[in-house]
Amino acid sequence: MLNLNPHEPKTKTINASQLLSMYQSGERNFSQVNLSQEFLADVNLSDIKLWQANLAEANFERAVLREANLDECNLSGTTLWRTDLGKASLVKANCEGAFLICANLNLANLRESIFSNAQMRLASFIGTNLEGVDLSGANLCYADLTKANLRGANLSRVLLTGANLFQTNLRDTNIEDAILLGANLSQTVLSDVMVGIPTPKLESKVNSNPINRKN
Repeated sequence: MLNLNPHEPKTKTINASQLLSMYQSGERNFSQVNLSQEFLADVNLSDIKLWQANLAEANFERAVLREANLDECNLSGTTLWRTDLGKASLVKANCEGAFLICANLNLANLRESIFSNAQMRLASFIGTNLEGVDLSGANLCYADLTKANLRGANLSRVLLTGANLFQTNLRDTNIEDAILLGANLSQTVLSDVMVGIPTPKLESKVNSNPINRKN
């Protein structure tokens, strides 16, 4: 286990080679480490614990981070292109401006995390917990949010063109100025949604939707 001296700074800087060596020897707990701007593409780090780690602007493209603990992490500007984050926990993580195109976040827990201005086109969030998440200004075009929980989330100015929101929970969600052109809102829960969207932006595929709102 990586123990930090309580009298030292809260984070301890290590490089990618050190982390991989320790991980391969069986270490899994890397809480509060500083891996900012490190290159960790194409690595398998399943079940790793990176609680409160600084991963800002690091490169994890195509990496496997399944069931990883990334709670309260700094992932601002981090590259997570095609990264596998299935069943990972990113509770209260800061992912502002992160690059998550084609990433897998199925069944992940992203509660109260920040993804403002993140690039998330074609990402998969099937069954993902996004309750209270800040997605303001994010690009989720053609993302799959089937059965995701977005209750209380901030979706203001979000691009959801062509996104799949089948059976998605949008209760108490702010979608002001969001764009949902061509989005699938079939069976989506839309009651109590704060809507401020002009009609042309809400042209979507709606089949048996409980609330078919037209302004």
